[in-house]
Amino acid sequence: MKFFNLLKKELRELLTPATIITTIAIMFLLVFVGNAFGGIMGDAIEEASVITICDQDNSETSKSIIKALTVSKVNEETGLPEEYDESLVNLVTLESDDYASELKKIKENHVLIIPEGFENKIMKGEKVELINLNKMTSGATLANVSNNEGAVESIRQVIKETYLLNSGLTVEQLANSETIVTVSEKTIVDDKSADISASMVSSLVGMQSMFLPIIVYALVMFSSQLIISAISTEKIDKTLETLLSAPVSRLSVLSSKMIAAGIVAAMNAVAYMIGFNQMMKGMYTGMGTVENSDQILADLGLKMTTSGYILLGIQLFLTLFISLSVSLVLGALAKDAKSAQTLMMPITFMAMIPYIISMLIDIKSLAPAVKYLIYAIPFTHTFIASDNIMFGNTTLFWGGVIYQVVLLAICMTVAVKIFTSDKIFTLTLDFNKKSKFDKKKKKGMLKFGK
Repeated sequence: MKFFNLLKKELRELLTPATIITTIAIMFLLVFVGNAFGGIMGDAIEEASVITICDQDNSETSKSIIKALTVSKVNEETGLPEEYDESLVNLVTLESDDYASELKKIKENHVLIIPEGFENKIMKGEKVELINLNKMTSGATLANVSNNEGAVESIRQVIKETYLLNSGLTVEQLANSETIVTVSEKTIVDDKSADISASMVSSLVGMQSMFLPIIVYALVMFSSQLIISAISTEKIDKTLETLLSAPVSRLSVLSSKMIAAGIVAAMNAVAYMIGFNQMMKGMYTGMGTVENSDQILADLGLKMTTSGYILLGIQLFLTLFISLSVSLVLGALAKDAKSAQTLMMPITFMAMIPYIISMLIDIKSLAPAVKYLIYAIPFTHTFIASDNIMFGNTTLFWGGVIYQVVLLAICMTVAVKIFTSDKIFTLTLDFNKKSKFDKKKKKGMLKFGK
């Protein structure tokens, strides 16, 4: 019986209203993110299933290949096509070899070109070359999903089955038919292009900047934890009251705490950046690198310059001090150690959501309501800062900087007002506080007991 009484006591202390509210909030947050990602990934898969083709040959061979790509159902017994879905192929026209401007004109990011003379070469058993155009707008994992590689394999199979078997080629030529179709890869970023596949560029960009979101997340969490723990502990132990009654300006105390936490967090950030950078290099050692990869990234405008790192530093500075000012207010609301841990959750959410989303998808491609909701989280702009700098999204970058400056001014104003007044000692967020009704009820029961 004593064991169950102890168990009930411990559960009562752990299952506070704050804990329950936090758990429910996390559940709804995960449901929201899950639904959002479900729709996003569904749209990405649906978009990738459509193959955009520019048929410059306009021959019977190219037309029959395009028709073969629209097959949606095959007879299981005969293996012959039964149903066709023309929506699986999107036919476009490119009027020039300036692929950057042509893709911008037709508003497409992935185009597979069947060049002129395709049919003649196939009939002669000569090698043919397809041109695979891929425009990169972000370094996010799902931002550059394309089905062009699958389309190339389908074209190879169609050529082998439909044409090579009926063209009188030798057995040796048939054996080499898998290599009869080659692909010329071209990746386009803004108005620049390079003869390299988009997947390889994504890998190279990932080697350069994949660790940045991890650094930002660690920086925000570490600095916030430092300041919340410092303020809440000193407030609970009454040492803050003694410190603020000393002949020292309260602004000096506030500034020293924030700057000290910022310096420690920055030191950790530098250590993390060096460590993660070496880790990423180690992971890619032995995988092989593209020759002149640095030059290719520079040609595409995807190599961070000194000015780019300075702009990143500005974003990191603003993010750091926003998190510190918010943490100071949250630390002042704590009434004990448990509530201090619970109050960390808002910052955790604000850091976790953009951290996950920015690594997987291009936020610019989201529905307006979801996109602006994510942009409203100040840390989002730091997570996507490197993407904005490398891909030329200067308006979005500086808009994020201005938004963070305004938000920092508001947060600092609130923090200073709380810290320079007596509210720093009296302000708490107590979910266990009894209501007036509960107090009256308890008082009546005491009287009745007497």
